[in-house]
Amino acid sequence: MISRIVNGNTGFTANPLMGLTAYIDERIMLNKAILDASVDVPMVLMANNPVERRERFNRAGIAWVIAFASPYLTLPLTNRLAMKHIAKITKSYSSDPLNKLIKISNKYLHKGADVENAAKKVMQDANISTNISEVIQKSGGAEKFRQKIVNAKNSVLAFDLAFTTGTVGSIGFYNNWRTKKRTGRDGFSAEFSMADKGIIDKRAEKYKKAEGLRKAAFYSFVGLLALMPLAIKRGLASGNFIKKHAHLFDYDDGILLKRFPLFLACCGFYLGMSMASRNRTELKDNLLRATLGMAIFFGGDRVVGTALGKFSDKVFKTDLIDKNCDKNFINKILPPIKNIKDMDARSKKFGAGAFWLNLALLSAAIGFGAPYVLNRFIKRDVSGDISKQENQNYLKQTLQNSPLRNLVYN
Repeated sequence: MISRIVNGNTGFTANPLMGLTAYIDERIMLNKAILDASVDVPMVLMANNPVERRERFNRAGIAWVIAFASPYLTLPLTNRLAMKHIAKITKSYSSDPLNKLIKISNKYLHKGADVENAAKKVMQDANISTNISEVIQKSGGAEKFRQKIVNAKNSVLAFDLAFTTGTVGSIGFYNNWRTKKRTGRDGFSAEFSMADKGIIDKRAEKYKKAEGLRKAAFYSFVGLLALMPLAIKRGLASGNFIKKHAHLFDYDDGILLKRFPLFLACCGFYLGMSMASRNRTELKDNLLRATLGMAIFFGGDRVVGTALGKFSDKVFKTDLIDKNCDKNFINKILPPIKNIKDMDARSKKFGAGAFWLNLALLSAAIGFGAPYVLNRFIKRDVSGDISKQENQNYLKQTLQNSPLRNLVYN
């Protein structure tokens, strides 16, 4: 099945590995999934104690189940439900070829006149012979057909953002509940082997009181994400800015989020993770992991990729850098590497090597570098509170044993 998908989308029938690389290279969500998988293993292994290790394993495991279920199980189902019950174009959940019409890009959904050709192209790409003109006529005309596709696509996007962001972002709250139930302890689990229970509980008091407010903030953000498709729907009809950028909210293959909505979903994931923090040290830990992860993946990926591409082009005389890309501000500074399938035969090998090397460097930076540095921060924070508590206890004991005790306490 994977071989059919990869070879059918890339044309690398003679080299499945190259085909797989090209397939992943074009799909940002798969890039993110592979990077997260390579990062999660060292983060679990480098936990400070078994309780923290269990929490990090839960976070990685549940996130991976959701990340797989969303595009490959949930999205195909919600696409079909939307086409049948919201667009009311299809009659069957599985066998109706018109389910493919949900892949029509938002760039062709500005007005009814553009939709017919886009629909024909989608069906041709799927090797399906259908009389699209008849389908549009049965839907009440081109404009009515356009509105139905827009409603179906935005319903799927709203559900996907709410479901994926809400579930993955809630893992931290689940871990807190599970750890409390198993150990009877509050506070940041990474600190359990570093200080007495009393000190750790005291460090968590302030955050425990505000837990309800933090949950409300996170789920409010999830609600706003779910409402965002309404702005897309209105913008497709009237807003020039949204018309110009609405294609950014399309799905690769109809099931995989593109870069911008994935970025928004990741903001939700990390917001939930941060809101579940049990003291200021865990909050700093989560914020630093989130910031580092987002910056390296959404920014470092381009920086490293551009550097590797320029190096290869200069030293090995390849043609990796896309010189014909849009000349926007970012591309002028950091010109992107071409998609592998668009490279010449010789450059394809170097392009595939640069892709995996880029991924390996990012994995090492986030997976091993971040836990090493953050574990040192955690120990420093806990040691500081322990020293503070010891100094307070020493001062109290000194005053109690001093001849001036009565003057102080009276």
